[in-house]
Amino acid sequence: MPVAVPPNPPISPWGEKVFPPTWKLSEWQRTTRDDPLVNMGRDDALPERSEVVIIGSGLAGTKTAHSLLTSPNPPKSITIIEAREACSGASGRNAGHCRPDAFRGFTAFSKIHGKEEAGKIIKSEGITLASVKEFVEEHSVECEFTPRQTLDVILNEDFKQYCAMAYDEAKEYGLDLSHIKYHDQEDAKKVTRSPHALGAYEWPAASLNPAKLCYAIHHVNFSLAKTQGREQNGYKLFTWTPVTAVVEAESSADDEEYKWEVKTTRGNVLAQKVVFATNGYTSLVLPELDGLITSMKAEAIKLNLPPVGLDEFPRIEPTMSLRYLDRFYSVMQRPDNSIVLAAPRKWPGQFEATAKSLYGTYDDSDSLRERAQNAYGSFAKIVPNGGYSAERMVEGEDGLDYAWSGILGLTPDSVPFVGPVPEKEGQYIIAGFNGHGMARIFHCAPTLAAIMTGGEWDPTLPLAFKSSPERFASLREKIGKSGEVSIHKELEEKANNLKI
Repeated sequence: MPVAVPPNPPISPWGEKVFPPTWKLSEWQRTTRDDPLVNMGRDDALPERSEVVIIGSGLAGTKTAHSLLTSPNPPKSITIIEAREACSGASGRNAGHCRPDAFRGFTAFSKIHGKEEAGKIIKSEGITLASVKEFVEEHSVECEFTPRQTLDVILNEDFKQYCAMAYDEAKEYGLDLSHIKYHDQEDAKKVTRSPHALGAYEWPAASLNPAKLCYAIHHVNFSLAKTQGREQNGYKLFTWTPVTAVVEAESSADDEEYKWEVKTTRGNVLAQKVVFATNGYTSLVLPELDGLITSMKAEAIKLNLPPVGLDEFPRIEPTMSLRYLDRFYSVMQRPDNSIVLAAPRKWPGQFEATAKSLYGTYDDSDSLRERAQNAYGSFAKIVPNGGYSAERMVEGEDGLDYAWSGILGLTPDSVPFVGPVPEKEGQYIIAGFNGHGMARIFHCAPTLAAIMTGGEWDPTLPLAFKSSPERFASLREKIGKSGEVSIHKELEEKANNLKI
């Protein structure tokens, strides 16, 4: 079992269940152990001030920094502060997909945000895929980036009907669906290798090692700062430095532009602008987001090569989402032919206590056996004949390698917050990706950087993503004040009402 055990880890100011000092490494984190950035800056003195401070070293934070550094008027200094090792959050723990929604979410997003915004949300994810591909190719990033087809595999009649409705509504609205191929039941069984498939939709996507991509962006950012002649101060990364609060600074005549003081467990930094790239952890340092971004524990499982061998169980070329109406299991086979699965939020026979424990937690130290067993067993049943078996659940045997967890950030309206923090000039947010950051960050971050440097909102980015005072107030009105609503119940009711 690969476990992160840093030397003399700092004590979390919120207790050991928030930012646990040791945890099961994800498969992706295992591949970056030798990178010099893993624990960069943990013992270095923090700067007294930085023009921009970004809280969070994951993809949202580092891509925002990259967009700032490549802007016409880049900041003189950018400091990224991370609570644990670099890329220790969801960016380094997900299931390895860059998988745009092709049409399925149109119906649900229409009911929440209207058809025009729903259309833009779908299109935005395609833009993100193209942007990730462009970055990887431009910088020759070695991160297992593999353009490939993906399949939504239909496993019950309710989901089949929902997909047909969403497809028809998206088409009627005018979305371009020419890149989507539908497989009827007979063809779907062959394409998906599942005797349980009732049909399948296919479209272009990609898979990758997200941690390696995140580290690569950091390295590019350091190079950019050096090229711009600001090697010493242009871009800095400090790990193992939890931020505890951002407060108004006591200004003086020579630093009145530095109006925010970022407080950490290792000292404080004055900043002109602060970016919260904190996803599921946002409310810990930005209390007004309490109830608007809720943490949720996700889980992924790595399988070794099929026990029967690749001759008997050939490589699964497309990525897949094995879907019922109320749950899904994602499948991605890597270049080395190991398989990564993502577990659902709920499943048949799930204990009520387990369901509730997934929400509002920050403990990503270990996986849940019950959840991993359901995901592994479901995959072995839905896509049989590989020799996989979840009966014993012994790591290293029967095809199972191990499972890990990560913390996502969920919002009540299912889309992220991007833009200025209301009533706090100079503070910005890019968080709340609802487990879909890989299909959104590369479109959101450039827009945030543009806003921060005096530019305009990208018209191709959904306005529904804006962190506007009106959106905050509307969500507050709908869900009630923090502590008076069960976010878990809210999400369950939304799922039932919208049939998503």
